[in-house]
Formats: sequence, C-alpha cells, structure tokens
Amino acid sequence: EISSRQQQIDTHHHPSATSTQPTSKHTRIEVAIYISAFTGARKFHREGGSSPTNNRRDARAQAPAQGLTKTTTHSHHDGHTVTTTTAAKMMMSQDSDMIDSELMSQDEEVLDSEVSASDSERNASQSGDVAAATDPGRRKGSTLPGAIFNFTNSIIGAGCIGLGGAIAVSGGVISIVLIICFGVLTKISLDMVIRLSVETEGARGSYEDLARVAIGPFGRMVVLGCKFLYSFGCLVAYIIVIKDNSASAIRNLLFGSSHHNQHQHDGTNHFVDFVHTVLKDDGVTTWILSSAIILPLCLLRDMTPLSNLSMFSIVSMMSIVGIVIYIFFAHPELHETGGSAYVNWFEIRPGVLESLGTFVFTFVSQHTVHLVYGSIRSDIRTVSNWKIVSTAALTVSSVVSLSVGVFVYMTFWDKTQSDIFAIYPDSWLIDLAKLLLCITMLFTFPLPFFTCRELIIVMFIHPFCKRNPMRSNGITADESNDLREPLIVTHSNDAEVGIGNSHRNAITASSNGNNNDEMSLSTTLSRLIHTNAAPSKWLLPDDDRQLQLVGHIVMTAKLWFVTTVLAIASPSLGDILDLVGCASGTMIAFILPGLISFRIEGYSHIAMLVSLVGGLVGTVGTYFSIRKLFSDMI
Repeated sequence: EISSRQQQIDTHHHPSATSTQPTSKHTRIEVAIYISAFTGARKFHREGGSSPTNNRRDARAQAPAQGLTKTTTHSHHDGHTVTTTTAAKMMMSQDSDMIDSELMSQDEEVLDSEVSASDSERNASQSGDVAAATDPGRRKGSTLPGAIFNFTNSIIGAGCIGLGGAIAVSGGVISIVLIICFGVLTKISLDMVIRLSVETEGARGSYEDLARVAIGPFGRMVVLGCKFLYSFGCLVAYIIVIKDNSASAIRNLLFGSSHHNQHQHDGTNHFVDFVHTVLKDDGVTTWILSSAIILPLCLLRDMTPLSNLSMFSIVSMMSIVGIVIYIFFAHPELHETGGSAYVNWFEIRPGVLESLGTFVFTFVSQHTVHLVYGSIRSDIRTVSNWKIVSTAALTVSSVVSLSVGVFVYMTFWDKTQSDIFAIYPDSWLIDLAKLLLCITMLFTFPLPFFTCRELIIVMFIHPFCKRNPMRSNGITADESNDLREPLIVTHSNDAEVGIGNSHRNAITASSNGNNNDEMSLSTTLSRLIHTNAAPSKWLLPDDDRQLQLVGHIVMTAKLWFVTTVLAIASPSLGDILDLVGCASGTMIAFILPGLISFRIEGYSHIAMLVSLVGGLVGTVGTYFSIRKLFSDMI
C-alpha cells in the first residue's frame, strides 16, 4: 500500500521518475510517516472527543507538519525527497480542505439546530405559550374539551333558571332578542379581555392587573371590587336555588308526594321519621348539603380536578331541558290559557327594565375567565384556542338557557315565576329535575368561590405581606440588628452556640436573677412567634394568590359560612339576580373591558358599543332592581 501510494505521487508530479529510478527506502519511510500522521489526524477528527472544533483543527494541522519535518531531515535523495515533500504538502492541503469542509458542515448543522430551537422558543413566546418552550411540565392542566366543560359550567347556573320569570314580566320576543344580544356582547368582551391580558406587558394574565396597566391603581381596585361582588352574588344565588328545591325533591323521591307523607310514617321507624323531619326544613337540608358537598369542593385550590364534575353538571342541566320540553308536549293540561299572540310574544311589558339584570346575569363570566384560561394545558394555551373555548361554551349556554326559559314561559305564560319548579305540580319528573338542578348548583358553586377567595387574598392579605408589621418603638425589623441575626449562630473562635449576639448576652445575664430569665425567655419566644407568624409566611412560595394550608382552610370555611347564612336569610332568587347582574355584572362584563380597550388600543366601534350598552343597562337596571328589592322586602 505504501509503494502504491508513492508511485501515484511520483506519477502525478514526475512521470519519468517512476520508470527510471527505484523507490528509495528513505522515501518509503517518509511516506509511511506522513500517512501515519495523516491517518491519526483523520481518526482524531472522526472521534471528536470533548475538544472544541478549533482544537481539533489545530491537532489535525500539527500532526502532518511534524511528519514532514522529520522526513526532510533524514532524506539522502534530495530530488526525490523534495518531490515527495511537495506532493505530500499538496495532498495534505487537499485533505485539509476536505476536513475543513466537513467540520464546517457539522458546525452549520449544529448552528442550524440551535437557531431552530431558538426560533421555536420565540414562536412559542409570541403565541402566548412560553411554558411550552421551557417548562417540562407543560402537559399539566385541562384539555380544550375540559376547559369548555369548566367554562360552560361557570356560565350555566341560577340565571338560567330565572329566565322564565324574567320573560314573563318583559315579553316574549324582546326577551329573546336581549338574551341573544347580551350573549354576543359577552363573547366579544371575554375574547377582548383575554387577548389584552396576554398581549399587554405587565398584565400578568389577570383582569385586575390589566386594569392597573390601562387605568391605574384605581382601575385595579374597581375590578377587584366588582369581581368580588358579582362572584359573591353568584354564590348567594346558587345557595338560594339549593334551598328552594333540594329538600322537597329529596323528600318526595324518598317518601312520595307531600299529601301522602302522613300516611307513610306511623312513628315505628325512628330513623325514617328523623330523616323525614330533617327534610321538612329547607334550611337544615341546605346546611347538610352545603357542609357535606360544597365545603370539601371549595377546599380545592384550582378548578382542574373539577372538569369531570363540570361535565356531569352540564349533563344534568341538559337533562333538565329535556324534562321541561317533555312536560310541555306530554302534559298539555298544564298549559295556562294566556293571551293573544301579540300579548304573549310581541308586547313589551314594563318589567323589562327590572329584568335586565337577569338577562345579563345569564352570561356574565368575566369573574372566572382567567381561572379557566389559566387551567388550560400550557402547550395549547393560546388566544386562538381560547376563542374556541368561549364560542363553544357560550353557544351551549345560550341554547340551554333559551330552551328552559322559553318552554317554561310557553307552559305558564304570564304566571311564570323566577323559581320555575315552584309552579309545577308534584311529580317524579319534576322532583328529578329539581334534584338535577341542585346537583348542578353544588358543582358550579366552587368556580365563583375560587374567585372570591383569591380576591380576598389580593385585596386584604397582599397589603400586609408587602408591609413589615414587626415594629417596636419606631424601630422596624430591617433596622433591628437582633432580628437580622440568625436564630442559631456557630462561632469559629469558640464552641459557643447562641441565638444571635443580643440573645446570647441575655442568656448570659440571666444568671443574675429570675427576672432576667423570664425576660430572656419571653423575648426569645416572641421573636420566634413573629418570625413564623409573619404575613410573608402566609402565602405559598410558588403562588402568591394561595395561602398556606392552615390559612387556606380557615379562610375557605369563613367565606363558605357567611355565604350560606346570607343565602338562607335572603328573599327571592329574582331580586338577587337582578341586583347583582345590573350593579356589578355590567361593570366587569361591558363597561370596564371597553374602557381598558380605549386606554390600550385607542378608539374602536366594538369597544364603544360594549361600553355604552353596559353603562345604559347598568344605570337603568340597577335603579329598578333596587326599587323592586325594597318593595318586596316591605
């Protein structure tokens, strides 16, 4: 192989040399050394190792050069030696170019892969999915169907049940038109809020921070207050629905209709008599259901585990629609006579202004929109996917709400009440519908509850966490050397272990008397309590809108208790729906989104329409709903 290589070199540079002169021993050695050195360089290049590219190139270039120097030194055939050395240098140059091209190709591939990865991260960031590019746990969260179920469950609720009574006092066609219009405006508002929250720097994906960026601290406080009032009103309304329907439904399904109850209980079975007695009291039954089902669900920290329950809740609501439609067609004897077609459908009645709040209440969900959006799995959490969620949820909610309201209205016409099942005669179908309605309210309750709890933390706990409460005689914790010292200090000069310099001095001085002992112990304990009970310790380290376990349980229990008490003592459902929908629902659903859009993006016809409708409905509706509430209470 060496001889063949040498002949190729000589033939290329000196065609006559190979035929007239034999191959020198030293020349063969020279070529062997060169090939050995060059082969080593190629092997080093292929193996790569951990050296950078520049080091590999230097090693490759140095190895053949050393071989050539050695060859030139020991050669006795100068003519051949010079020829061989020149050929070797030319071959080395050619092979070096080939290696350089290979290395450049590999470097380009590495660079392309790095640029591609960088582009992927940048594209993910531009689409609002930074976590998809960097977070290895990006698969956690709800899928799009799960988010649709959660959001639909947060929309469908007490407002759907109260539509029948609102249509009866407003008029048929005008009510349907208003319901559809409010549904479309709510869809526009929801998409606007989410888009601005994602695109606006500093919004941090929350409604209140978006308002702070656009309007200032005052806007943030307005959003927090309106969200809390509306969410709290939803909680009260849900408990009212449970109070009005749960006890009678369970009692009739277990023991039969009310006019047979006395014949079925003769006092021999004390447990059955006890259960029947409890179910006769709507308030006691409500407390039991609320304690056994609602409170445990409210102890959850987010709505991701509720997606399956939300699906069951939606199925229950769809079953209620089916029952209402079936009764309408299967029992025509229940139909009230009503008036003419004009009176029933086209007449605009005075109660339309009082019912505006109920129409708004049917769709307003801005208080939970960021919770639902944040629960979506991070790799699919984009504005375009959110539009799919909002469109599907509002479409299903509109169909369900209109079906219940219109068919109940066509059954009883102007005699329809806000609590629709109170006007149906006793039957197992109606009792089943009541039970399904209560199940829907039980599983819907945690969604606005999470919002209320989070808002309480933001409004009342965060200020304490930002302010250092540990002050003594005008000296803050930052100014106190004692409080800056660690609790346990190990000193290098001696083996003494203390609790800071001042603590150690106090312990040393305690040998002078019992008073000093008590003072030292009291000071140490008080500082330990302050350190562990400081407001900065109340929040979770990875989520500043969640409390530590003890605080989480205490706040959840208090909020649940207050809501249940107020709901049991509240008047009719319709009054609550009207007031809450007009007073706070219009603010968070229409007025504030329009104002935020003006401040961030400038004037637009859509933002102006949303703001004007919200302002008009909120002002007029709130006045008439308050007047109706006071008249009912008197």
